[in-house]
Amino acid sequence: MARVSRLPMLVLALPVTLAADEQHARWLSNTFRIDPSITEITLVIEREPASAPVVLIRPDGSKYYYQRHPDHISWASTANRDLITLWQPIPGPWQASGNIDEQRGITLVSPFRLEVDALPSRVFQHERIKLNAELRQDDVTLDANYYLDGLSLNARLLPRRQGEGEGFELAPLAVGTFADDGTGLDEYPGDGKMTAELAFNALPGNYLFQAQASNQVLARSHEQEMIVYPMPLSLRFTVPDKADKWQLLIEADSVLQADSLVINGELTNPLEQKVAVSGQGNRIALPDALHPGNYRWRGRAFATTQDGREVQLNLAEQVIRVAPPVSAPVLSGDIEALPFWQRWPVLAAAAALLLLLLSGAGFWWRKKNVKKAKK
Repeated sequence: MARVSRLPMLVLALPVTLAADEQHARWLSNTFRIDPSITEITLVIEREPASAPVVLIRPDGSKYYYQRHPDHISWASTANRDLITLWQPIPGPWQASGNIDEQRGITLVSPFRLEVDALPSRVFQHERIKLNAELRQDDVTLDANYYLDGLSLNARLLPRRQGEGEGFELAPLAVGTFADDGTGLDEYPGDGKMTAELAFNALPGNYLFQAQASNQVLARSHEQEMIVYPMPLSLRFTVPDKADKWQLLIEADSVLQADSLVINGELTNPLEQKVAVSGQGNRIALPDALHPGNYRWRGRAFATTQDGREVQLNLAEQVIRVAPPVSAPVLSGDIEALPFWQRWPVLAAAAALLLLLLSGAGFWWRKKNVKKAKK
């Protein structure tokens, strides 16, 4: 065995590898798969305090122990951690048996890594961004048919607390899912390149962006510190005029080129009729507001930042209430000129008054006849 001679090299090299790689892998259920391409792999296994070293089980069922293992394995053990380096490991499913910490589990240091495109230096609230990711070893994209079978890659934001002891930990926010199936923004199915359209519908602030891939046995993640900046657009709707004309007004922050704005959206009227809306600039004409009631708007803005980056921004869905126009007093001769929805309250009031007069006259007539009969 060569445990003592290789131990100093392993302990000194491990932090350097972690810092240079900025990658880690986590295995679930204490079971992990070693790929045929791996020639060297280091496991960091976190155990419960004061527990015994784990037992490593090979794909063929044979076992490696801390006190009994071949010379091509380097194994260092502390009160709560095992550091194990395997050279030329057998491909296939391996297991670690012991009191392994459920939170920290097993970590990998290897050249097999997840590469994700870097996010822009400035990401806006409600921005949508296309992002690509690959599983790579050295400069080779791994074969999708073998490595990406059943693989999911999800992206999320982890809020950063502003100060120690301030409030509660906020839950992670899912922002998208990567796919390699040729749908959505993915260009070619099964080429090993995964693509996602990320939606940053988060409050402005500091976050840790995390993309994590998992095939139920092996999980890998990529992390990047980032800031979500406030939405650079604001919207408001004008009040319809006498001809039922109205507009969508857009105000852009100075970070955007004002003349680069393009709006695509949809307006739903009170009759649930949907009308497509598009236009350029900061004033967009809307379909005529022919009916009073609630109008629903949703859309997306396309713009260019001052430094030339093209951005897409989700415009939050809004409900706009259009009130009926206020009518002037109506003369009797003018009532026929009114539309029915303005006429019916007047007609209903007139009918009620007539009914009241007829009821009163009928009561008076019956009372008069009763008096005559008594005489």
